[in-house]
Amino acid sequence: MQQLRALGISAQAEAIYLDLIARGSVDRSDLVERHGAGLDAPLDELAAIGLVERSGDKVLPQPPHLAMEAVAQRRTKEAELARESASLLSDLWTAGIGRQTYVELLPSLEVTRSVINSVQVDAEQRVRAMTVGNIASPTNPQIVGGLFDALARGVTYEVIYGTRVLQDPDALRMVQQCVDAGEQARVFPEIPLNLTIVDDRWALVAARTTVGEIVNSAAMVVHHSPFLTGLIGIFDALWRVSVPITGGTENTEVIGAPALETKRLLTYLSAGLTDESIAREFGVSERTVARRISRLQETLGAQTRFQLGVQASRQNWL
Repeated sequence: MQQLRALGISAQAEAIYLDLIARGSVDRSDLVERHGAGLDAPLDELAAIGLVERSGDKVLPQPPHLAMEAVAQRRTKEAELARESASLLSDLWTAGIGRQTYVELLPSLEVTRSVINSVQVDAEQRVRAMTVGNIASPTNPQIVGGLFDALARGVTYEVIYGTRVLQDPDALRMVQQCVDAGEQARVFPEIPLNLTIVDDRWALVAARTTVGEIVNSAAMVVHHSPFLTGLIGIFDALWRVSVPITGGTENTEVIGAPALETKRLLTYLSAGLTDESIAREFGVSERTVARRISRLQETLGAQTRFQLGVQASRQNWL
């Protein structure tokens, strides 16, 4: 049992209280015999939250419900005060030292995850992002929690994916789900890091490197500043030259436009999938895929696969 320790109570204090619950009120000398000397500190801990009372040499346990309810109410008020203080202090920070210091380094992956999750709630109008994959868990692709809710309430999402992300079939299917829900997605061959820009107000920058079995990661929040303006410019430049990823909900063919199967093929090429992966998705041979790609390159005058994606985008085929 570690419920009291979860509230910051020491293991010794918790053990004493559980002993008192089992035995009722006892003499202090009896507690010393059972738990050793130095009981003042743990008994003070228990008395501070109303779980014991001391009367002379007697130590009496108190019912936990009312005491714990009082602790809960006090901590709720402390949390509200902390939020109010954070807002006020942030305003003061921005007005003072924040004018010079606009980069906030994040100390751990847990904090980075918390900031990522806050994006969907904090965003009011627009989120722009580019991604090389999940910084915290690169082998476990997941849709960010709250994304669909944010899309549903009208937040615009523009996301550039690196080709390495979309080479994972599971990740590609997740991207298609996001596009079908309203996300505007594009692909670019080499994305160097993860960047998320929220309403042009702040940005999260995260990167990771792997040397052997050692994984290093770093993340920071960039507030309103020339640095943030520069990051926005970088995103917009990459967005213009990236290739769109179309949704998978279309089932009709328009005169003068490619069939759905051709659009799917172009999407997979833009995502950087190999011929083997594409063939598996279509249920055909690699040779058939290669022939279709060659015909498309001839049709659009493209010499490389990436040029094929760019040309298809210019023709509004994606």
